[in-house]
Amino acid sequence: MELCLARHGQTLSNAEKRHYGSEEDSPLSENGIEQAKLLGVSLDGLIFDAVYSSPLNRAIDTVNIALGNRYKIVIDERLTEINLGAMGGLTRDDASKKYPKSSTLMSDPKSYIPPPNGENLNNMIERVNSFLNDIIKKKHNKIFVMTHGYVLRVLYACTIDKTISTIAKAPIYSNCELVRYTYEDKIWRLMY
Repeated sequence: MELCLARHGQTLSNAEKRHYGSEEDSPLSENGIEQAKLLGVSLDGLIFDAVYSSPLNRAIDTVNIALGNRYKIVIDERLTEINLGAMGGLTRDDASKKYPKSSTLMSDPKSYIPPPNGENLNNMIERVNSFLNDIIKKKHNKIFVMTHGYVLRVLYACTIDKTISTIAKAPIYSNCELVRYTYEDKIWRLMY
């Protein structure tokens, strides 16, 4: 099986350097719309057995721009971005001042403490891993997934050892960056 994934296009909140998790949504910026169109060009000619997306509008809008109406999009809650609780919507600077132990999410996930009403990383690993296990059972040849930056980092960890320490080693993905994995003989491989 080949799994192709991408992070949604740039949003207005990305441009403002704000933390937006699963409880907040932000429309795509003009740049984000252009990124989605370019992603569509890079996907042109590929045929997917299934297309999945996070339920957040920034992901749905990106996949609709990139793939048009060629596929029925399956919305899956497990692909939604991490819930940042009280930190959601804050600028990165404000969040680091108000929630210093939560602001380590990107730089040092092992020391991350969820902000009030935020999601812990073990729960996020469980839900992303559950999604992976389900798509393995479906035995598709090629799948496309539209999701979020932190979900992609957690998914990377789920393909290796399902630990928080591996999240810290995961790449940081750009908007509309395409990521590919293969799954064969019960082993996930990141394709470069």
